[in-house]
Amino acid sequence: MLNKPVDKKALKLLVQYDSVSQSYARLKRPLEPDEQEWIDIRGVTSDEEFAYLKEQGLAFDPVDMKHDEAVQKCFEYVKRCKKSHVTDLFLSSFTAERLDFRAALAPFAMMQTMPDHGFTKYSAPGFCAVCSAAPVYNDMDTTDWNVDRYKYGSIGSLKVPYVIQFHLAQHLQLAQQKPTADDFRIFNAILDTLRSVDAKTKPKDLHKELKKIEGFKATNDQCRVLVEALGIAGILETEEHKGYLTHYTNPGLAPSKSHSSDWAYPVDFWTGADGVNKKALAFWFGDYPEIRL
Repeated sequence: MLNKPVDKKALKLLVQYDSVSQSYARLKRPLEPDEQEWIDIRGVTSDEEFAYLKEQGLAFDPVDMKHDEAVQKCFEYVKRCKKSHVTDLFLSSFTAERLDFRAALAPFAMMQTMPDHGFTKYSAPGFCAVCSAAPVYNDMDTTDWNVDRYKYGSIGSLKVPYVIQFHLAQHLQLAQQKPTADDFRIFNAILDTLRSVDAKTKPKDLHKELKKIEGFKATNDQCRVLVEALGIAGILETEEHKGYLTHYTNPGLAPSKSHSSDWAYPVDFWTGADGVNKKALAFWFGDYPEIRL
């Protein structure tokens, strides 16, 4: 079964959507110069355009949600998700050119170890000690998170239950789609590249090698998001810094390799010397004889 193609007009509108511009445009007061400058540079999605995006299922009205409701939805949705559905779509993304197919791997991987919990106070006021989410998220702009799905195949930078439950809910709207021979070829080439790079190779260097793979179409940012997802899934991890398949790390408290690094944990610490985690790779893709484990 194939998924319905995304409306091209709607997709173009979605990737131009900017949540900050939208929030400024909704303000009921004169804009400050820097706010107006932001809008002038990035533009604003009109009411008519937003309505069209909603018709196509790509945009959503802002909603309010509490922490415990978000956690509950995470566990509700992950029970309905099948690993094969996640991995089939992840692999199919390479030739289908549907980055949203790729976006569920990271949130699904995080749910392998995220504990079921209620909002837990700790020293940083207003954030959960377990997951770093706020107790309530008002005017939650899930359209912005959908931009991450369709533009990058990404869970985004805010890896809290509010975001996880949205990604899993959207994934469940997709039909299962089997990978093609070219999908397997491309993913095998990605794995071969990750296994063969120099020991000193850092994540920021990988896009140069990955973009050499025939048929693999990706920007630098899309390469980065792919590598980060493989890290979250435990396929690219280190002895000390583990992915979420086996170890849960509060995303708001996850360490960084340096103060200036903004790479996701744990791949931020990965180098070529760490290679590919065979156990994690087998967990996710061991049911595909076409993939070289």
